[in-house]
Order: sequence, then structure tokens, then C-alpha cells
Amino acid sequence: MPIVQRYFELRDVLPLQGRPWIPLRHDADVVIVPPEAGIVELREYTGIATAAIFDTHRSEGDKVVWSDLGVGPHRGGMEPWGYRASDLFYGRPTQPIGLNLVIDQYLEDEHLHIWHLHPDLVVALRLLREGDCWFRPEEGWAEVARLKQDAEDRPILLEIRPEFLGDYLSARGMALYCSSYHQRTATTIDKPVYDWPGDAFAEVRGRDEREGRTGPGRWPTPSDQYRTMGAMWRTEWVQPSGLSTRIRGDKDPHTTSFILENDGARRSGDSLAGVSTWLYFDPTVVSTLMRHRGASLHWYSAETGGLGASTGVHFGVNRLGLITVFAKDIGALDPWEQRLWSAHNVTPDGGVAEELFAAQMDVTPASTIAPESQLAAALAEIDAAFSGKYGVPLLRDDQAVPRLLRRAHRFQAAEADGLLELAKEVTRLFMERVDVDAVLAPLNLPKPKDGRKPGSNKALEKLLGSLMPGNDASTMMAPLFGIYDLRLADAHLGSSNIASGKERAGVDDTAPAAMQGRQLLDTFVATLRQISAAIA
Repeated sequence: MPIVQRYFELRDVLPLQGRPWIPLRHDADVVIVPPEAGIVELREYTGIATAAIFDTHRSEGDKVVWSDLGVGPHRGGMEPWGYRASDLFYGRPTQPIGLNLVIDQYLEDEHLHIWHLHPDLVVALRLLREGDCWFRPEEGWAEVARLKQDAEDRPILLEIRPEFLGDYLSARGMALYCSSYHQRTATTIDKPVYDWPGDAFAEVRGRDEREGRTGPGRWPTPSDQYRTMGAMWRTEWVQPSGLSTRIRGDKDPHTTSFILENDGARRSGDSLAGVSTWLYFDPTVVSTLMRHRGASLHWYSAETGGLGASTGVHFGVNRLGLITVFAKDIGALDPWEQRLWSAHNVTPDGGVAEELFAAQMDVTPASTIAPESQLAAALAEIDAAFSGKYGVPLLRDDQAVPRLLRRAHRFQAAEADGLLELAKEVTRLFMERVDVDAVLAPLNLPKPKDGRKPGSNKALEKLLGSLMPGNDASTMMAPLFGIYDLRLADAHLGSSNIASGKERAGVDDTAPAAMQGRQLLDTFVATLRQISAAIA
């Protein structure tokens, strides 16, 4: 079955306006695997060049065609009329009418193309480049622009998210003018039958100019094969958004609302500055915020801390496990971060977290300590106690430890099967890092007949049994066995060990999910410190 005629007429090439990523520059020749026998070769070329044109020169920009704005490299240097800047786009030889947002630098001796995203765009949007991506750190490390290269590390596509491009264009009084050329070619054994008069077609429709032809091959295509080609030239505008909330500081009209009262009454995020009350959030908001690079969760007391995807706010955990935050603190966040919080906003219930109220209203911060803030210290203490007594470390180093510590918090338990996931993180922090050989070495135990070593918990129990009565050692280790049972339940759905695991880990099954997470961590920290004291 031959390739359909419409494919070569390029009717399916969508406008750039409305795409999730806007190509600022595209220069790619792609060989496609033939979809069926009889097709010798199939290729697609896409070339897109753009320039940000000042509104005052828009009429001149409308006259630009592919031969004026193509994918050839840019150059800077002296001309007979003066200096030509590589970042400026010239409508007439000496008159700049816009900017090249991507500057194509060509090093002739190296046959190397280097594409530069315009520094002004990078600085204005406060972007940071890492590898082939540009991120905006103050907006949750949102990916703003990205460069793609082919197998030979040649740049082929640099694209940007439209909301950020629109912000920049609006601030500068510009629109993006785009000139593109698309070509599709196929070499086939048999001549395709199309209804093009004389085996060719040509049309001009709006800003699109199309042409195509089919016929016997010419060099380099063998004469006993057939070559079909379709091409399209297009010019189009990508319009600015009209708002520039990031650069010009325009007010965002799309405000987020929050529930203030039990009757569901809501207030917009930008009106919270003068509201002296608290907002309530489901604890799952923590996982949403912590997915963002640059997010933070730290603790001031057992039930209060700082939390945010970008900007931290003072929060507390109430008796129902809900997160409470002073309304004006949420009102001070950027709109994008308010939207993250708003998705988890719930009706007030359970009262304001007592420790948060004491800190903010009574100015008497609690002296309690969250187990999350003690995890790293507890792990270091047991490792130091073992090393001090036996001369070797107890725990193996692992580069994943900082990431595991970041994830080991009580709110993990608020997610579906989250308590089991938290047990897994804790197990990886401790049990899976224990050097079993180092634990067994002081005991001089005979080698087991089957050659299998005990697990880390069993090995520690044996070691403690050499330092205290066996029943006391079993009692001390029981919480770690309970946590490990929960970790196994995470790996094996339907496990019958969940109830006993919770009981041994000191977790109250009737408590709110976030509270269960705290109980597990409290038990874990306390057990490590008991073992440390016993070893020391």
C-alpha cells in the first residue's frame, strides 16, 4: 500500500501557537524506518527559524520569508555600513527589528554548531542551565527550555514553554515571528498513483505555500526507482500572552481560593494578607510540595516546622494529623505555589495545631523534638557506639542516604500504603546498611551448615544477647522486627504481618495516618538509641 497523497501535502503540520512547547529553532533531517516493503527510503526534514519582533516593526516582520529568516548560522562582525550584532534580527541591511532568541554559532574549522539561548531571556526569567535544560529555580525548578541533539551531538531543536515565552515577549513588547520549511521525501520501487496533474502540485493558501512532485529517480536515486517529494513553506506569529507576571510584575488574574470556614466560605489567595486565621490542609500536600526540586521540610518542634515547594511557611500538625498554616503566610506565596497548596485545602477540623498556636500567638515555642530531626543523629550514634567498641563501622556508606532521610517523614504515611513505604525507607536507612559480618565477628559463632548468614536484625539480636539476657535483647529488637515486617508487607501485598508489625513498631492503628508515621519514627529513633546505649 503506497503512502497516502496527503502525507506529502503536509496538511497535518500544526501551527506553533497552542503547542505545549514552542520551537525557537529546529533543524533536523530524520530517516524514518520504512513502514512496509516497496519503500526504499523515507525522510522528513524540519527547519524552523524564529525572531522576536518588536511591536513597532511588526509590519516589516510580516514581509520576512524563509530566505530572510532561515536556519543558517548567525554572524557578528563588520559590514560596509557598520557593526552587525549576531543577536539582532535585521529587516533591512542596517535596521534591526528584533532579536534572535537562539543564536547559532558556527565554528568553521571544527564544523561545529553551538546554539545559545539569548542571555537576556535567560537573565530576565532568572533561569539556570543544567546540561541541555534551562530551569527556573524560584518556580519549583520548572523546566522552561530544553535543547535536543542528534546522535552526533549536533543541535537539532531548542524549544521553550509558551507561558514563559509569552511572559518575556509581553514584557518587551514583542511577538515571535516564525519561518519554517518542511520536506518529506520517499524513494519507492513502484510509482505511486496520485491525482496531481502532471505528477505535481502547487498551491498557496494563507501563509502556507506547498508543492510536490513524483517521478523517476534522478541522481542520487537510481533511475529504476521513484522519488516523491512534498514541501511546505510557512510563516506565522506566536503571540505574547498579554501578561508578564514574572518579569513586569503584572497581577495574576487567575487567583486561587481557599476554604476559611466550616460552611465552605472561600477567599482568594491574593486577599489573605489581612486574614488573621488559619488554613487547614490534608497531609498529602507534603508529597506534592516535596516533588519539586528545591522543596524543603524541616522541623522546629515535634509538631511544627517549615514547609514549601520554594518558599517555606511555618506549619503545625493538629490532633487529627491535618496541617495548619496561618492564612497570611499562604497569601504571601507566589500564585503557582498557592495552587499546589489549594489542591489539598480542607474544611477546618480539629483546631489549630497546639504547638503552632503557642509559637505564633503566645510566643512560647515548644521545646519538643520531632523524630525526623533526630534520624541522622541516631544513625550516627549507633554507628559510633559500635565502632568505638569493636573498631569497625556498623553501617556501610551509601550515597542514597541523604535522599532517604529527605523522604523519611511522617507525612509519607498519609499516602496510600504510605506507612509501608515509610517502613521501607527506614529499613533502607538502617537494616540494609548493617555490616552483618562486622556484627557477627565478635561472637565467634560456628559457621551455619547451610552457609547462610542471619539477617541484620537477627545478627544484632545475637550480639545484644551476648551483652544482656536473651529475653531483654529480644524485647529491645522487637520494634525493628516489626518495622521490617511492614517493609516486607510493602513488597508482598496481602501480607498478614501488617497488624503484628504495627503493634511491635508501636503504631496505633486507630490514629490518623500522619500520627502513625510519627509513631513509627519515634519508635525507630528510640530503639536505635537503646541499642547504642547497650553496645556502649
